[in-house]
Amino acid sequence: MADVDPRSPEGTFDAFFCPDCELGLIGVDGEPSLLHCPRCETYFELPLIARDSHREDELSSLRIRQLAVARRAAYRSRSYCVIGALVCVVAAVQLVWMAIMLIRADGFSLRAVAYFPVAALAVWGAGFFYGKAVVLDREAKQTSLPPATGEPDFTPLSDGSQQWKNLDEVR
Repeated sequence: MADVDPRSPEGTFDAFFCPDCELGLIGVDGEPSLLHCPRCETYFELPLIARDSHREDELSSLRIRQLAVARRAAYRSRSYCVIGALVCVVAAVQLVWMAIMLIRADGFSLRAVAYFPVAALAVWGAGFFYGKAVVLDREAKQTSLPPATGEPDFTPLSDGSQQWKNLDEVR
């Protein structure tokens, strides 16, 4: 065991259990493969950790986090676009209503007529934001995993009993 800060890049931590008393211990990848249990005073050898698969798992984890962040960003952006489209629709309706009320009160004036092109611009903005929301919705629902090519192979998986047998052989 080592006194290495978990936030430092000096080592990657893995949890192990003492085979005698089952005390949880932390080993650092890259250290000697012999651990000492402080509770029962036994020494035991760590199972071999394949560095390549460990790094591959780390990269897979980073890729999953990256995809999750991208998906959350797409959902958030879609929400902003939907809100923008709703604001534009409300603005267009309000501008048309104000123009109608102004025409009823004062007749056709430059101010009353100017509300209509601005309302048309708000309708265009609503359509623009709605289109962006549809694109972002497709992006958020799109999977980035390749399609499965066949049945999964579970043969390399085990229930962990082989690791205990390896530890018994060390003694």
